[in-house]
Amino acid sequence: MANTLTQAYVRSIFQHLTSGNAAEFFNKVVDDVDWLVTGEAHPLAGHWYSKKTFFDDSWSRVGEILQKPMQLNIEGVIVEPDGTGLGGKAVVELRGLGGVLKNGNSYNNEYCWVTRFNEEGKIISVRAYLDTAKLRDALEGNESHR
Repeated sequence: MANTLTQAYVRSIFQHLTSGNAAEFFNKVVDDVDWLVTGEAHPLAGHWYSKKTFFDDSWSRVGEILQKPMQLNIEGVIVEPDGTGLGGKAVVELRGLGGVLKNGNSYNNEYCWVTRFNEEGKIISVRAYLDTAKLRDALEGNESHR
């Protein structure tokens, strides 16, 4: 493992999402993560302070509306080490393509996650930006009433 936060290290963590292995990605997220999904125009906008509540209230809801998951691709990574081992900030741009919703419509989206890492190289916070109108429309047409 590198002794400073690098693009290669960040890509190695996000590569788990591109290969469909979300569980391995979430192993690199602290349990008390500070996770913000921005926006007001969709039901998944919110602020969570634990991995479990974020997963239950947001991440899993997207999975439930898809009959075929998107293929996530890493479009870019910008890293700003803070000098504390693997600590620092990384901005990761992701593009999700090829998803199919329960109603048969396609679902693609673009994401920009501003992440902070602790000195052990685990994600301690995420500020997630995305096309909120696409997400809102996908949820409204495919989610059972909650």
